[in-house]
Order: sequence, then C-alpha cells, then structure tokens
Amino acid sequence: MKTKTLEFKPFEGLHIVCKKCGKQIEKDQSIYNGCNHPIERQRYKALFHRNGKRPTRDLKALNYDGAISELLKFKQELDNPLTFTPKVTKQEEQVELFSDCILMYSDWLENIDVPFQEQKTRSKAYCSITVSYIQKLEQFLKTNGYNLNSLKIKEVDQFAIGKYYEHLNKTVLNPATWNHHTRALKNFYHFLIDIKGYNIPNPVKNIKLRHENIDPRSVDDADFMKLLDTINPEDSIETYKSGAKKNRYRTYLKDAFMLAATTGMRIEETAVLRFSDLVLDINGMPKHLNGTDLKFERAHNMGRNHAKKIVPIPISPELENLLIKLDYKKQIGTDRYIIAPESKMNRKSLAKEMSHCFTFWRRKAGLGDSFSLKHLRKTFLTKLETQTGLTTAAGYQRTSRVIYDNYIDKTKVTEAIKQKGFNLFNGNISGTINGLQNGTI
Repeated sequence: MKTKTLEFKPFEGLHIVCKKCGKQIEKDQSIYNGCNHPIERQRYKALFHRNGKRPTRDLKALNYDGAISELLKFKQELDNPLTFTPKVTKQEEQVELFSDCILMYSDWLENIDVPFQEQKTRSKAYCSITVSYIQKLEQFLKTNGYNLNSLKIKEVDQFAIGKYYEHLNKTVLNPATWNHHTRALKNFYHFLIDIKGYNIPNPVKNIKLRHENIDPRSVDDADFMKLLDTINPEDSIETYKSGAKKNRYRTYLKDAFMLAATTGMRIEETAVLRFSDLVLDINGMPKHLNGTDLKFERAHNMGRNHAKKIVPIPISPELENLLIKLDYKKQIGTDRYIIAPESKMNRKSLAKEMSHCFTFWRRKAGLGDSFSLKHLRKTFLTKLETQTGLTTAAGYQRTSRVIYDNYIDKTKVTEAIKQKGFNLFNGNISGTINGLQNGTI
C-alpha cells in the first residue's frame, strides 16, 4: 500500500525524501525495498549537479509553493557563488509540537542548519537509531490517548514520562536496551533545554541508568576450527521463515574469519585492511600490519582535520601464514583489499555479510548462539593480554580499563595463571595440606 506523500509536481532539482529511511520517494515509494513511513517524516529536498558535485539542501517548507521558493533561492546561490548577502539574524521561533521537536532534533543530528564549527560526524545508523528511541515514546503516548497533532513538548511532563517508564520496566529486561532508551531521551532534552534554550522542566533528569553486567567471552580454538571446517559450497543455503532462501557460501569466508581472528580488529576494520597496510622488515618479511580504529575516529570527529588513528597489528605465525597463502609478496604496496578484493560491494555491506555468514556457519556447526564474529576480537585481546600483558600499549583501546572490562575473558585469564605455574607456598602443596589438617596452619 502506497503511503501518502507531500504534494509534488516535477521541477528541476526538487525531490521528496523520507527523514526516517533517507529514501527519495517523489516518484515511487517502492524503490529500494519500499518506504512506508508516514507523511510527517517527509521533507522537500533540493539537489543539483554542479562541476561534478551534487550540492543539496533540506528545505524547511512543508508545502509545494514554499519549497519551490526556497529551491530557487538555493539555485541562485549556486549560480552566483561570489554574491554573498549576510543573513539578518532574527530570533528563532521555537516549535511547540512534540512531533516537530523530534524532527528538529533529527535535523540537528544530521547537521542540517548547524554552523560548521558546531557540526559533529555521526553515522546515518546512529542518527536513525537515536531518533527511533524517541519515536517509541511518541508511539506510546499516541497509544495512550495523546493527540500527536496537538501535543506540545511542555505537555510531555514527568507524569507522562513516568507512565512510559512503567511500561519500559515491564517490557525492557535487558539493561543495555534500557540504557539506550534513557540516553536517547536524555540527549533529546539536553538538546532542547541546553542548546535550543527551551524553558521547560527536564522530565528525564532523574531517570537512572541501569548497571550492565559485562561478561566478555572468547571463542575456544576447537570451536573456531570446527566452524571453519564446516564451511562448504554444497550445504550453504539458509531458509528464512518466510520461505526465502539465501546462499551463505563465499569463497573468501575462511580467510576473512581467520584475518579477524589473527588481527583483533573489528569486523568493518578487518574488511578495509589493504595490502598497502602491510609493513615489511629489512628482509622483506611482514613486520606489522597497520589497522585503523574506525570507532575511535567516528567518536572523536576524526577524518576532518586529524590523521587516522593507526593500530599496529603484531604479526603472529598464524597471520603470517595467512598472508603467505594470500600471496602478499605479489600484492605488497597495492591498494587491493586483503579480503574479497574483487567484490564491488562497499565495505560496510561486506562486513555485514561476513557477520551474517559467520552466524549461519556457527549454527550449521552445531555451536549454538553463545558467540558471534565480534567475539574473535575479544579472543585475540584475551590471548594478547595473557601472553604478553601489552594489550594497552599495543593501542587496541585507549585505556586498560576499557580492555579489562569489555574484552578480556576472565576465565581464560585464570587458566593462563594456572599454566604459568602460579602458587602461594612455593609449591609445597602437600605440606600446606598436612598443616591445615593437623591444625599447625
């Protein structure tokens, strides 16, 4: 069923986009797997082609004539780049409707009408997920009799929030999910009160985050090898509940999983490793591999005016053997990806494919759901720490606390302690036991 859209007549540069899924829907909402989001999430957008670039602008008008007026002004700016008319600063009118505040916050997250020096780099996924948590509150209010067409932001008070959190207390059992809801709402009200200057009480100020019991798990060597041995092209079809089928075999999978296991990089960071990242010693042998901490870069707005955060990956015998198998000597210095270099898929999509395939083959190997592809990073860091104690110094995380709390499998640490010959009484176990039994100790 086609959702109602904003009024549209073909006009050069004019489009309609859904702010929920980011799709252009002025012609057909079924394009790119369809868009069925309500008209309230739609906005007019101007897009032109200039000197090989595609300058765009989200338009504020919600009616066709107003959008055309804004679009023509934008086109004039593009056609006359040297003509600069200073904007007359005027008092910004605060929107009152709760739903409009959500849209305003969504635009701010995406840096729409945000001064350059105040912009922050956020992924589309982050923006979408953050807004979705606030929309869950909006949907709850609608379900409980609130009229969203007239509901003002000041009417969403501590009592409305209290009812919502009563609902969450019954339906959200995972502390991490609870915290995601709460952080999103706290950030939303921080935006309204501290950034936009709304004179309203903060109804989520006293909502407490829940303690998350972090339990890092590593992957047993035998389980990992069993998974690799299970991968084959003959028995690789995954059947969904809907009856749809998908082939989960890829020729590069074993190498991809082994690269993730032997580098300790996150899934997308593994997918973007290139042969040019490999550093050789004076004898032409692998010295280390330069990985990039993508999570750190995104969190700290890097990439705009900072160099990449490089993580020098140590060369283990297993990683060296993998590089030899992949014929690194012929590829050294090239920009070819180490994994699936011929694939036309973007690296984010490739990383997702790797994760889905790992889950399929893990289940096919009868290993249950106790670990996923991301646990190979925890396994690597646990082994690096127990064998060298140099995990923090290697640069995989910013602080040792992050590593110890989130990545080190404590049971493996105790096993390593035992293997190193840890003892309390210089190995005189029998004397200790006798002393305990006869009361001399």
